[in-house]
Amino acid sequence: MIFKYLLSILVFSSGLHASSCWKIKNKDMKALCESKFEHKKNCWLIKDKDTQAYCEATSYGQNSCWKIKDNDAQAMCEAERSR
Repeated sequence: MIFKYLLSILVFSSGLHASSCWKIKNKDMKALCESKFEHKKNCWLIKDKDTQAYCEATSYGQNSCWKIKDNDAQAMCEAERSR
C-alpha cells in the first residue's frame, strides 16, 4: 500500500503545485502532500505508519526511514533522503 502512495507522489511531484494539495481526496496523501510541498507539519495526521515515517523523513529531515516495514518503500525513502 505504501509503495503505491510513494509511486504516486513521485509521479506527480514534478508537476504538483502547492495549491493542488487540496484536490487530493485521500487524507494520508493530502497530509503528505501538504507536508512536502506546502511545508506544513501534517505528518502526524497520517494514519498509515509507513507513510507517516516516510513523510517525517522526507519533509522534516528526520531519520525515520528505518521505521518503514515495506522494503521497496524503505529503499525509496533512503534514496530520497540521500539526494
